[in-house]
Amino acid sequence: MTTSAGESSEGIGRGRGFGSRPWLMGVLLVLGGCYSGPPRSSGPVTPSPVPVATPTPTPPVDPIVDLASRAEHTCALRQSGTVLCWGRNDQGQLGNGSQRDSARLVKVDGLVDAVQVVTGRDFSCAIRKGGSVVCWGHDDEGQLGSGRQGRADAPSLRASRVNGLGEVVELSTGEYHTCALERGGTVACWGNGDDGQIGSDAQQIFTTPQRIGSLGSVAQVASGWSHVCARETSGKVWCWGRNTEGQLGDGKSGSRIKPVTVATIRDVVEVVSGHEHSCARTRDGRVWCWGDNASGQLGPLARGEAKAYAPVEVRDLGDVVQLAAGDEHSCARLRSGQVTCWGSNAAGQLAPGAARGATRAAARDIDDAIDVALGTRHTCVLRAGGEVACWGDGQGGALGPYRTI
Repeated sequence: MTTSAGESSEGIGRGRGFGSRPWLMGVLLVLGGCYSGPPRSSGPVTPSPVPVATPTPTPPVDPIVDLASRAEHTCALRQSGTVLCWGRNDQGQLGNGSQRDSARLVKVDGLVDAVQVVTGRDFSCAIRKGGSVVCWGHDDEGQLGSGRQGRADAPSLRASRVNGLGEVVELSTGEYHTCALERGGTVACWGNGDDGQIGSDAQQIFTTPQRIGSLGSVAQVASGWSHVCARETSGKVWCWGRNTEGQLGDGKSGSRIKPVTVATIRDVVEVVSGHEHSCARTRDGRVWCWGDNASGQLGPLARGEAKAYAPVEVRDLGDVVQLAAGDEHSCARLRSGQVTCWGSNAAGQLAPGAARGATRAAARDIDDAIDVALGTRHTCVLRAGGEVACWGDGQGGALGPYRTI
Protein backbone atom coordinates (compact mmCIF):
# COMPACT_ATOMS: atom_id res chain seq x y z
CA MET A 1 0.00 0.00 0.00
CA THR A 2 1.03 3.57 -0.22
CA THR A 3 0.85 6.55 2.07
CA SER A 4 -0.43 9.91 0.94
CA ALA A 5 1.81 12.95 0.81
CA GLY A 6 0.54 15.83 2.89
CA GLU A 7 -0.40 19.13 1.29
CA SER A 8 2.09 21.95 1.74
CA SER A 9 2.78 25.29 0.14
CA GLU A 10 5.32 23.53 -2.03
CA GLY A 11 3.32 20.37 -2.70
CA ILE A 12 2.09 19.13 -6.01
CA GLY A 13 -1.55 20.07 -5.85
CA ARG A 14 -4.50 19.53 -3.54
CA GLY A 15 -5.44 15.91 -3.08
CA ARG A 16 -2.49 14.67 -5.14
CA GLY A 17 -0.73 12.58 -2.52
CA PHE A 18 0.36 9.14 -3.71
CA GLY A 19 -2.57 6.78 -3.78
CA SER A 20 -5.21 9.54 -4.08
CA ARG A 21 -6.63 10.01 -7.58
CA PRO A 22 -9.92 11.89 -7.27
CA TRP A 23 -9.87 13.05 -10.89
CA LEU A 24 -10.15 9.45 -12.15
CA MET A 25 -13.77 8.95 -11.12
CA GLY A 26 -15.94 7.31 -13.72
CA VAL A 27 -19.39 8.30 -14.87
CA LEU A 28 -22.06 7.47 -12.29
CA LEU A 29 -25.30 5.91 -13.40
CA VAL A 30 -27.99 5.91 -10.73
CA LEU A 31 -30.80 3.41 -11.09
CA GLY A 32 -34.07 4.25 -9.32
CA GLY A 33 -34.63 6.70 -6.53
CA CYS A 34 -34.17 9.63 -8.90
CA TYR A 35 -36.58 9.46 -11.85
CA SER A 36 -39.65 11.01 -13.37
CA GLY A 37 -42.67 8.89 -14.14
CA PRO A 38 -46.43 8.97 -14.50
CA PRO A 39 -48.71 9.86 -11.59
CA ARG A 40 -49.52 7.15 -9.05
CA SER A 41 -52.05 4.71 -10.46
CA SER A 42 -53.46 1.34 -9.61
CA GLY A 43 -51.11 -0.38 -12.09
CA PRO A 44 -47.44 -1.16 -11.57
CA VAL A 45 -44.97 1.53 -12.47
CA THR A 46 -41.52 0.63 -13.79
CA PRO A 47 -38.95 3.30 -12.97
CA SER A 48 -36.69 4.45 -15.78
CA PRO A 49 -32.99 4.81 -15.06
CA VAL A 50 -31.82 8.40 -15.24
CA PRO A 51 -28.13 9.15 -15.81
CA VAL A 52 -26.74 11.65 -13.34
CA ALA A 53 -23.98 13.83 -14.74
CA THR A 54 -20.78 14.01 -12.73
CA PRO A 55 -18.36 16.92 -12.85
CA THR A 56 -15.69 16.83 -15.53
CA PRO A 57 -12.55 15.28 -14.02
CA THR A 58 -10.13 17.97 -12.94
CA PRO A 59 -6.56 17.42 -14.13
CA PRO A 60 -3.81 17.82 -11.55
CA VAL A 61 -2.56 21.35 -11.08
CA ASP A 62 0.98 21.71 -12.46
CA PRO A 63 1.75 17.97 -12.61
CA ILE A 64 5.19 16.42 -12.30
CA VAL A 65 6.50 15.40 -15.73
CA ASP A 66 10.02 14.09 -15.02
CA LEU A 67 12.08 12.63 -12.16
CA ALA A 68 15.82 12.59 -11.45
CA SER A 69 17.64 10.75 -8.68
CA ARG A 70 21.24 9.84 -8.01
CA ALA A 71 22.50 9.44 -4.44
CA GLU A 72 20.15 10.27 -1.55
CA HIS A 73 18.10 13.09 -3.04
CA THR A 74 15.53 13.29 -5.81
CA CYS A 75 14.22 16.17 -7.89
CA ALA A 76 10.99 16.45 -9.87
CA LEU A 77 10.28 18.73 -12.82
CA ARG A 78 6.83 20.26 -12.97
CA GLN A 79 5.02 21.06 -16.20
CA SER A 80 5.35 24.78 -15.44
CA GLY A 81 9.15 24.59 -15.30
CA THR A 82 9.51 24.78 -11.53
CA VAL A 83 11.50 22.08 -9.73
CA LEU A 84 10.78 20.31 -6.43
CA CYS A 85 13.45 18.34 -4.54
CA TRP A 86 13.60 16.23 -1.40
CA GLY A 87 16.08 14.12 0.58
CA ARG A 88 19.67 14.75 1.65
CA ASN A 89 20.61 18.44 1.70
CA ASP A 90 23.89 18.71 3.60
CA GLN A 91 25.53 20.44 0.62
CA GLY A 92 22.54 22.48 -0.53
CA GLN A 93 21.65 20.00 -3.28
CA LEU A 94 17.92 20.71 -2.84
CA GLY A 95 18.47 24.29 -3.98
CA ASN A 96 16.24 26.03 -1.44
CA GLY A 97 18.94 28.05 0.31
CA SER A 98 19.16 25.59 3.21
CA GLN A 99 21.44 22.73 4.23
CA ARG A 100 18.80 20.80 6.15
CA ASP A 101 17.63 17.40 4.92
CA SER A 102 13.96 17.37 3.93
CA ALA A 103 11.44 14.56 3.58
CA ARG A 104 9.02 17.23 2.35
CA LEU A 105 9.03 18.72 -1.12
CA VAL A 106 10.98 21.96 -1.34
CA LYS A 107 11.09 24.30 -4.29
CA VAL A 108 14.36 25.21 -5.99
CA ASP A 109 14.73 28.96 -5.52
CA GLY A 110 14.58 31.14 -8.61
CA LEU A 111 14.07 28.33 -11.11
CA VAL A 112 10.80 28.74 -13.02
CA ASP A 113 11.62 27.69 -16.59
CA ALA A 114 13.42 24.34 -16.35
CA VAL A 115 13.01 21.73 -19.09
CA GLN A 116 15.22 19.02 -17.54
CA VAL A 117 16.64 18.38 -14.07
CA VAL A 118 19.45 15.97 -13.09
CA THR A 119 21.05 15.04 -9.77
CA GLY A 120 24.63 14.10 -8.86
CA ARG A 121 25.99 12.79 -5.59
CA ASP A 122 25.46 16.01 -3.66
CA PHE A 123 24.58 18.55 -6.34
CA SER A 124 21.91 19.13 -8.97
CA CYS A 125 21.67 20.84 -12.36
CA ALA A 126 18.90 21.91 -14.74
CA ILE A 127 18.46 23.05 -18.32
CA ARG A 128 16.41 26.22 -18.70
CA LYS A 129 14.27 27.21 -21.66
CA GLY A 130 16.63 28.43 -24.34
CA GLY A 131 19.28 25.85 -23.47
CA SER A 132 21.27 27.50 -20.66
CA VAL A 133 22.37 25.42 -17.66
CA VAL A 134 22.27 26.14 -13.92
CA CYS A 135 23.69 24.04 -11.07
CA TRP A 136 23.60 24.11 -7.26
CA GLY A 137 25.02 22.18 -4.31
CA HIS A 138 28.55 20.93 -3.65
CA ASP A 139 31.28 22.41 -5.87
CA ASP A 140 34.45 21.01 -4.32
CA GLU A 141 35.39 19.17 -7.53
CA GLY A 142 34.22 21.74 -10.07
CA GLN A 143 31.00 19.84 -10.73
CA LEU A 144 28.90 23.03 -10.84
CA GLY A 145 30.96 24.50 -13.68
CA SER A 146 31.30 27.77 -11.79
CA GLY A 147 34.76 28.60 -13.10
CA ARG A 148 36.08 29.10 -9.56
CA GLN A 149 39.82 28.76 -9.13
CA GLY A 150 40.81 25.98 -6.73
CA ARG A 151 38.45 23.89 -4.64
CA ALA A 152 35.27 25.57 -3.45
CA ASP A 153 34.82 24.81 0.24
CA ALA A 154 31.40 26.40 0.53
CA PRO A 155 28.53 24.91 -1.50
CA SER A 156 26.28 26.97 -3.74
CA LEU A 157 22.89 26.95 -2.04
CA ARG A 158 21.07 28.44 -5.05
CA ALA A 159 21.15 27.79 -8.78
CA SER A 160 23.95 29.53 -10.67
CA ARG A 161 24.65 29.59 -14.39
CA VAL A 162 27.27 27.46 -16.15
CA ASN A 163 29.09 29.56 -18.75
CA GLY A 164 30.90 28.40 -21.87
CA LEU A 165 28.14 26.23 -23.32
CA GLY A 166 26.04 26.42 -26.46
CA GLU A 167 22.37 25.47 -26.47
CA VAL A 168 22.13 22.39 -24.26
CA VAL A 169 19.49 19.74 -24.92
CA GLU A 170 20.46 17.11 -22.33
CA LEU A 171 22.44 16.82 -19.09
CA SER A 172 23.88 13.90 -17.15
CA THR A 173 25.70 13.85 -13.81
CA GLY A 174 28.10 11.50 -12.06
CA GLU A 175 29.62 11.54 -8.61
CA TYR A 176 31.69 14.70 -9.09
CA HIS A 177 31.23 15.60 -12.75
CA THR A 178 28.61 16.84 -15.19
CA CYS A 179 28.23 16.39 -18.95
CA ALA A 180 26.08 18.36 -21.39
CA LEU A 181 24.86 17.45 -24.86
CA GLU A 182 24.67 20.55 -27.05
CA ARG A 183 22.38 21.00 -30.01
CA GLY A 184 24.28 19.69 -33.00
CA GLY A 185 25.54 16.61 -31.16
CA THR A 186 28.65 17.82 -29.31
CA VAL A 187 29.42 16.83 -25.71
CA ALA A 188 31.08 18.98 -23.04
CA CYS A 189 32.00 17.82 -19.52
CA TRP A 190 33.36 19.46 -16.35
CA GLY A 191 34.27 18.56 -12.78
CA ASN A 192 36.60 15.86 -11.47
CA GLY A 193 38.59 14.23 -14.26
CA ASP A 194 40.90 12.02 -12.20
CA ASP A 195 39.72 8.88 -14.03
CA GLY A 196 39.48 10.47 -17.46
CA GLN A 197 35.72 11.07 -17.29
CA ILE A 198 36.08 14.64 -18.63
CA GLY A 199 37.62 13.22 -21.80
CA SER A 200 40.69 15.43 -21.60
CA ASP A 201 44.37 14.51 -21.78
CA ALA A 202 44.83 16.18 -18.39
CA GLN A 203 43.34 14.13 -15.56
CA GLN A 204 42.48 16.94 -13.19
CA ILE A 205 39.63 19.11 -11.94
CA PHE A 206 37.97 21.26 -14.61
CA THR A 207 35.73 24.07 -13.36
CA THR A 208 34.58 25.02 -16.88
CA PRO A 209 33.14 22.87 -19.71
CA GLN A 210 35.59 20.87 -21.86
CA ARG A 211 34.37 19.65 -25.26
CA ILE A 212 35.10 16.12 -26.38
CA GLY A 213 36.19 16.26 -30.00
CA SER A 214 36.56 12.58 -30.88
CA LEU A 215 32.84 11.73 -31.01
CA GLY A 216 30.46 11.82 -33.94
CA SER A 217 26.94 13.24 -33.74
CA VAL A 218 25.74 12.31 -30.25
CA ALA A 219 22.06 11.75 -29.45
CA GLN A 220 22.32 10.90 -25.73
CA VAL A 221 24.86 11.09 -22.91
CA ALA A 222 24.81 9.04 -19.67
CA SER A 223 27.16 9.48 -16.71
CA GLY A 224 28.12 6.86 -14.16
CA TRP A 225 29.97 7.62 -10.95
CA SER A 226 33.32 8.15 -12.73
CA HIS A 227 32.64 7.10 -16.32
CA VAL A 228 30.54 8.43 -19.18
CA CYS A 229 28.80 6.78 -22.14
CA ALA A 230 27.47 8.50 -25.25
CA ARG A 231 25.07 7.15 -27.88
CA GLU A 232 25.61 8.43 -31.40
CA THR A 233 22.73 8.96 -33.82
CA SER A 234 24.09 5.92 -35.69
CA GLY A 235 23.27 3.70 -32.68
CA LYS A 236 26.91 3.17 -31.71
CA VAL A 237 27.91 3.64 -28.04
CA TRP A 238 31.19 5.09 -26.81
CA CYS A 239 32.39 5.19 -23.19
CA TRP A 240 35.33 6.75 -21.36
CA GLY A 241 36.68 7.24 -17.84
CA ARG A 242 37.09 4.75 -15.01
CA ASN A 243 37.15 1.09 -16.07
CA THR A 244 38.13 -0.91 -13.00
CA GLU A 245 34.94 -2.99 -13.26
CA GLY A 246 34.61 -3.14 -17.04
CA GLN A 247 32.10 -0.28 -17.12
CA LEU A 248 33.42 0.97 -20.49
CA GLY A 249 32.29 -2.26 -22.15
CA ASP A 250 35.06 -2.58 -24.74
CA GLY A 251 36.21 -5.98 -23.49
CA LYS A 252 39.36 -4.63 -21.89
CA SER A 253 40.50 -3.34 -18.52
CA GLY A 254 42.13 -0.02 -17.70
CA SER A 255 40.64 3.47 -17.55
CA ARG A 256 40.50 5.63 -20.71
CA ILE A 257 40.72 9.36 -21.24
CA LYS A 258 39.43 8.97 -24.80
CA PRO A 259 36.14 7.33 -25.84
CA VAL A 260 36.21 3.64 -26.77
CA THR A 261 33.50 1.70 -28.59
CA VAL A 262 31.30 -0.64 -26.55
CA ALA A 263 31.78 -4.14 -27.93
CA THR A 264 29.23 -6.31 -29.77
CA ILE A 265 26.10 -4.13 -29.59
CA ARG A 266 24.71 -1.97 -32.39
CA ASP A 267 21.51 -0.03 -33.10
CA VAL A 268 21.30 1.23 -29.53
CA VAL A 269 18.33 3.50 -28.80
CA GLU A 270 19.04 4.13 -25.10
CA VAL A 271 22.05 3.95 -22.78
CA VAL A 272 22.12 4.47 -18.99
CA SER A 273 24.97 4.40 -16.47
CA GLY A 274 24.95 3.49 -12.79
CA HIS A 275 27.68 3.51 -10.18
CA GLU A 276 30.14 1.25 -12.01
CA HIS A 277 27.96 -0.39 -14.63
CA SER A 278 25.99 0.60 -17.72
CA CYS A 279 23.04 -0.83 -19.65
CA ALA A 280 21.72 -0.31 -23.18
CA ARG A 281 18.52 -1.05 -25.08
CA THR A 282 18.75 -1.88 -28.78
CA ARG A 283 16.24 -1.21 -31.53
CA ASP A 284 15.04 -4.83 -31.49
CA GLY A 285 14.06 -4.49 -27.82
CA ARG A 286 16.95 -6.40 -26.29
CA VAL A 287 18.69 -5.18 -23.12
CA TRP A 288 22.42 -5.46 -22.44
CA CYS A 289 24.49 -4.55 -19.36
CA TRP A 290 28.21 -4.49 -18.53
CA GLY A 291 30.59 -3.56 -15.71
CA ASP A 292 30.30 -4.29 -11.99
CA ASN A 293 28.13 -7.28 -11.14
CA ALA A 294 28.89 -7.76 -7.45
CA SER A 295 25.17 -7.52 -6.63
CA GLY A 296 23.69 -9.00 -9.80
CA GLN A 297 22.98 -5.63 -11.44
CA LEU A 298 23.88 -7.08 -14.86
CA GLY A 299 21.10 -9.66 -14.73
CA PRO A 300 20.82 -13.45 -14.28
CA LEU A 301 23.05 -14.44 -17.23
CA ALA A 302 26.01 -12.81 -15.47
CA ARG A 303 25.25 -14.46 -12.13
CA GLY A 304 28.40 -15.66 -10.42
CA GLU A 305 30.59 -13.22 -12.34
CA ALA A 306 31.96 -10.28 -10.36
CA LYS A 307 32.19 -8.11 -13.46
CA ALA A 308 31.71 -8.18 -17.22
CA TYR A 309 34.06 -6.31 -19.54
CA ALA A 310 31.66 -6.68 -22.47
CA PRO A 311 27.84 -6.50 -22.68
CA VAL A 312 25.77 -9.38 -21.28
CA GLU A 313 22.12 -9.74 -22.32
CA VAL A 314 19.34 -9.37 -19.75
CA ARG A 315 16.52 -11.61 -20.97
CA ASP A 316 12.82 -12.17 -20.30
CA LEU A 317 12.02 -8.60 -19.34
CA GLY A 318 9.13 -8.02 -21.73
CA ASP A 319 8.55 -4.97 -23.92
CA VAL A 320 11.04 -2.49 -22.43
CA VAL A 321 10.63 1.23 -23.15
CA GLN A 322 13.00 2.73 -20.54
CA LEU A 323 16.06 1.70 -18.53
CA ALA A 324 17.52 3.11 -15.31
CA ALA A 325 20.69 2.27 -13.38
CA GLY A 326 21.52 2.88 -9.72
CA ASP A 327 24.44 1.94 -7.51
CA GLU A 328 23.87 -1.80 -7.34
CA HIS A 329 20.54 -2.28 -9.09
CA SER A 330 18.98 -1.69 -12.50
CA CYS A 331 15.36 -1.28 -13.59
CA ALA A 332 13.29 -1.51 -16.75
CA ARG A 333 9.98 0.21 -17.40
CA LEU A 334 7.72 -1.83 -19.65
CA ARG A 335 5.21 -0.63 -22.22
CA SER A 336 2.51 -2.06 -19.95
CA GLY A 337 3.46 0.49 -17.27
CA GLN A 338 5.05 -2.11 -15.01
CA VAL A 339 8.55 -1.79 -13.55
CA THR A 340 10.97 -4.71 -13.13
CA CYS A 341 14.26 -4.36 -11.24
CA TRP A 342 17.26 -6.61 -10.64
CA GLY A 343 20.44 -6.55 -8.54
CA SER A 344 20.79 -5.77 -4.83
CA ASN A 345 17.69 -5.63 -2.67
CA ALA A 346 19.54 -4.98 0.59
CA ALA A 347 17.44 -1.87 1.25
CA GLY A 348 14.27 -3.03 -0.51
CA GLN A 349 15.11 -1.04 -3.64
CA LEU A 350 13.92 -3.67 -6.13
CA ALA A 351 10.22 -3.64 -5.27
CA PRO A 352 7.89 -3.01 -2.32
CA GLY A 353 7.51 -6.18 -0.28
CA ALA A 354 10.21 -8.14 -2.11
CA ALA A 355 12.34 -10.43 0.06
CA ARG A 356 15.68 -8.91 1.00
CA GLY A 357 17.45 -11.81 -0.71
CA ALA A 358 15.62 -11.31 -4.01
CA THR A 359 17.75 -10.59 -7.08
CA ARG A 360 14.87 -9.65 -9.38
CA ALA A 361 11.40 -8.33 -8.62
CA ALA A 362 8.52 -6.33 -10.08
CA ALA A 363 6.51 -3.68 -8.27
CA ARG A 364 3.17 -5.51 -8.09
CA ASP A 365 0.93 -2.49 -7.59
CA ILE A 366 2.51 -0.34 -10.32
CA ASP A 367 0.98 -0.70 -13.78
CA ASP A 368 0.96 2.91 -15.00
CA ALA A 369 4.58 4.07 -14.66
CA ILE A 370 5.72 6.70 -17.16
CA ASP A 371 9.21 7.38 -15.73
CA VAL A 372 11.64 5.68 -13.36
CA ALA A 373 14.67 7.10 -11.51
CA LEU A 374 17.16 5.30 -9.25
CA GLY A 375 19.24 6.59 -6.36
CA THR A 376 21.97 4.89 -4.38
CA ARG A 377 19.61 2.41 -2.73
CA HIS A 378 16.13 3.62 -3.62
CA THR A 379 13.76 3.69 -6.58
CA CYS A 380 11.15 6.27 -7.58
CA VAL A 381 8.56 6.07 -10.34
CA LEU A 382 6.29 8.68 -11.85
CA ARG A 383 2.79 7.39 -12.52
CA ALA A 384 0.39 8.37 -15.28
CA GLY A 385 -1.78 10.43 -12.95
CA GLY A 386 1.18 12.57 -11.90
CA GLU A 387 1.73 10.68 -8.65
CA VAL A 388 5.15 9.53 -7.42
CA ALA A 389 5.94 6.25 -5.65
CA CYS A 390 9.30 5.55 -3.97
CA TRP A 391 10.74 2.57 -2.12
CA GLY A 392 14.05 1.44 -0.64
CA ASP A 393 16.44 3.27 1.69
CA GLY A 394 14.88 6.44 3.07
CA GLN A 395 17.96 7.89 4.78
CA GLY A 396 18.09 11.66 4.68
CA GLY A 397 14.48 11.78 3.50
CA ALA A 398 15.35 10.14 0.16
CA LEU A 399 11.83 8.76 -0.29
CA GLY A 400 10.22 12.10 0.49
CA PRO A 401 6.52 11.87 1.32
CA TYR A 402 6.12 9.05 -1.20
CA ARG A 403 7.21 6.04 0.85
CA THR A 404 5.63 2.89 -0.60
CA ILE A 405 5.21 -0.01 1.81
